[in-house]
Amino acid sequence: MKFMLVQINPTVGALEENAAHILRDAQMAAAVGADVVVFPELALSGYPPDDLVLRPRFMDAVERSVDALMAQLPPDVLVAFGAPMREADVLWNTALLFHGGRRVGVAKKILLPNDGVFDERRLFTPGTEPLVYSFKGVRLAVHICEDSWWPGSQSFEGLRARCDVLLNLSASPFSQARETDREVMARAAARSVDAPVLYTNLVGGQDELVFDGGALAVSAAGDVAARSRRFREGALEVEVVPGDGRWHIQDGGKAPVLGALPEVYEALKLGVKDYTKKNGFPGVLIALSGGIDSALVATVAVDALGKERVMGVTMPSVVTSNETFSDALELARRLGIACLQIPIASAVETLEGLVRQASGGVDWVEPLPGTLMEENLQARTRGVLVMALSNRFGHLVLTTGNKSEMATGYATLYGDMCGGFAPIKDVPKMMVFALARWRNKQGEIIPASTIERPPSAELKPGQQDSDSLPPYDVLDAILERYVEQQIGVKDIVADGFDEETVRRVVRLVDRSEYKRRQGAPGIKITPKAFGRDRRMPITNGFCE
Repeated sequence: MKFMLVQINPTVGALEENAAHILRDAQMAAAVGADVVVFPELALSGYPPDDLVLRPRFMDAVERSVDALMAQLPPDVLVAFGAPMREADVLWNTALLFHGGRRVGVAKKILLPNDGVFDERRLFTPGTEPLVYSFKGVRLAVHICEDSWWPGSQSFEGLRARCDVLLNLSASPFSQARETDREVMARAAARSVDAPVLYTNLVGGQDELVFDGGALAVSAAGDVAARSRRFREGALEVEVVPGDGRWHIQDGGKAPVLGALPEVYEALKLGVKDYTKKNGFPGVLIALSGGIDSALVATVAVDALGKERVMGVTMPSVVTSNETFSDALELARRLGIACLQIPIASAVETLEGLVRQASGGVDWVEPLPGTLMEENLQARTRGVLVMALSNRFGHLVLTTGNKSEMATGYATLYGDMCGGFAPIKDVPKMMVFALARWRNKQGEIIPASTIERPPSAELKPGQQDSDSLPPYDVLDAILERYVEQQIGVKDIVADGFDEETVRRVVRLVDRSEYKRRQGAPGIKITPKAFGRDRRMPITNGFCE
């Protein structure tokens, strides 16, 4: 029996477009002799549909799309795809099976997650038992995503004795090293039911999430027999044959496993590409500072969209060094993108004068010490200008803040945080450097001086990030423990970190939630991304 495990890139809510994609791929699979075609979880609606499923008109449209597909799908092929379904006032996350112009089976997802990505428990009712459908003498059990993660759970009850092949329709978003987790899951599931597991997954960007595909075929013994390429649409063809009282997978092609840096870079590219495309932007705009963050974002954008759809702008102030200004222009030249030059010294001077004139007579409150007003006026002037350019040309502004900055509040509200999408929002600073070096090995784009220069916001003369933050290797190690692993202060100190430094970092993280709430959405690459996975009170009296 020939299976086609299809990984498609749907758009949430675009039912006609998604249905057409399912129909086209099902017809192509039928043309090459497939017996069974399997699409991912909620492929018809896109994932995650969030509260769209609570709108009656949306669910009406889902039902119309299902009925239309049922009449058009190739009749000789068994087709399975995911869709939200409604029965009276109850919503289900389902896998629908079609053959011969009619619906022949419905699997209802049993184990509903509440993992910060999509709270399915709030919207859907859990199923009670797995679906087993016999097709051409092969007993096919159907699982939806998490249903296969926990052998021994309700979703596995009775399957070992009545399952020849286990199908898993998934919508599993990318996170570092997630591919290994999925293979471990599939192997355990296969051994539990003593049958091959065929797994397919969504691909594409949806808001903060990136789905990386990665279809799998795992033998009953738990060996990976076939693996698809990730981060692109396509289909994995799998042949299952009988023998020795069970069904076996004929070894197929195994796409290579990506390394840690290449998979993150691919995720960033796909996230930028789909956010731009699916939201209808003609291109993107990036403020080029000559620093490492904007250099990486611009390089990712060009790799994702092409140089014709990327515009740069550099906005030097009186404290901008010749080195960073030159690096910004050199990066644009190497990328082949247009780069506007807008000096901001006169605008900043005018704004400073207005503030000083208005506040000159204030005697009921003391001005704060330091140069914070002057520094942030530069950032906010740049923010005004990039948004003005966005309004003029329609381009999406990509912000350039990284996770280390987002964690500690080392960014200016309504300044460098201005924009519509934040590609490296979940990328720690040390990984930014690592990704830049890795990308340069594929063809040098980012100037070496940009990578080697000590990081600086460059808002006052001689400023370096290390003036107000610990060294980034120390900072990122503390953030990994506190944010990702949720380890307490005492245990972090026990790992060998200076206690005063740890407490200062923790205070910065806790006090910066108000900034993060106002930031642009950004691509999730870690298990604890700010926004989707980690949300703390803004007004928070707890302190370790």
